[in-house]
Amino acid sequence: MKQPLLTIVAAFALIFMIAPANAELEIVMDQLSPQPVEPGQDLTLSVRLENEFSDIENVRLEILPDSPIKLKNENDRIIDEGSIIKYGAVAETYLLHVDPLATSGSYDIEFRARWSGNNMFRETNKTFRVMVRGAPQLMISNITTNPERISPKDKFDITFSVSNDGTGTAREVQVSAVTSGLPFVSVDADTNIIKRLDPGESIQLSYAIQVKDKTEISSYSIPIEMDYKDENGENTSSKSFAGVRVLGKAELAISDIKIEPQNPVEGDLVTVNMRIENSGTGEAKSAKVSLDAPFKGTRTAFLGKIKPDDDAPGVFTIYAEKGGEIPYSANIEFEDDLGVRTVTEPLNLYVRNPNKNGMATPVIVTLPLIGVGVYYLHRRKKLNNTI
Repeated sequence: MKQPLLTIVAAFALIFMIAPANAELEIVMDQLSPQPVEPGQDLTLSVRLENEFSDIENVRLEILPDSPIKLKNENDRIIDEGSIIKYGAVAETYLLHVDPLATSGSYDIEFRARWSGNNMFRETNKTFRVMVRGAPQLMISNITTNPERISPKDKFDITFSVSNDGTGTAREVQVSAVTSGLPFVSVDADTNIIKRLDPGESIQLSYAIQVKDKTEISSYSIPIEMDYKDENGENTSSKSFAGVRVLGKAELAISDIKIEPQNPVEGDLVTVNMRIENSGTGEAKSAKVSLDAPFKGTRTAFLGKIKPDDDAPGVFTIYAEKGGEIPYSANIEFEDDLGVRTVTEPLNLYVRNPNKNGMATPVIVTLPLIGVGVYYLHRRKKLNNTI
């Protein structure tokens, strides 16, 4: 009877001796903020060591975060807590930093606690998950128009860069040049779709646009609208503007020309009267016309300003020094919103030569007489053959 009783008592004693040694510290998280956290941001993590069993000594706490997450103070990597009494607890707060190049995902922060009690050394581990999720931020930059100077009815291209300056991937990006309500028409598609734009990535887009006829000379803003999804699948919208200035463009040309006398002869003093019309959308300033011709006389006429749908006269006095068909040109110089420009109109002036014209009449009269003589001789020969 005594031997079994002693065995039972010894077993119970062994259980009571081992239980405290097998007890573990509990690592409890108190705070993890913010969650999710963006790459490049700081992160605060608070944990608590809870001891609900026997007194323990030589408590050491070590933090082991994944590589994209760094401790801002390396001295906090291993902390000696000393002793923790039964039902006691200690708390620690860590300040961490997420690498700006970290990709979105789940990362581990592991804690390892070591201690001694009842002449035994123990260890426990606990892992906490940190969600890193970037936020895309799309920006438009380097907006250019080609050509830089545009007028009504002109075609031009708007080109710009779309870059992701945020920390997350943008998906299903739609970029539109909105011309509704403006005096512009999209020549090609007014919307481009980008399936994915990662952080730091950039893409160049271009839109072909035409200015409507009769557009008012002024400055305009063309909205560039962007819609995209972030990594949570939520929609984000933004808007930028492309500034466009529509300039006045003068279109000068000769609308009418009169020559006095109408049939000049070599040696005549000839007056050339031109009407220069502006059929464009802008005012022509400092307009003048110069004749590039082998004649002496007044070959330049200053016209001044010519408004759209208006005209101005240019009068020239020249000497017809030689006869024949003489080519010449009128160079129309002017300035408008596009700058200084020149238009050249090719012309011809026929000047009669009095000597050649004097011989023309006898020749014209003689030809019918020769014809009559030939006909008479032919008729007489036919009659003689008949007889």
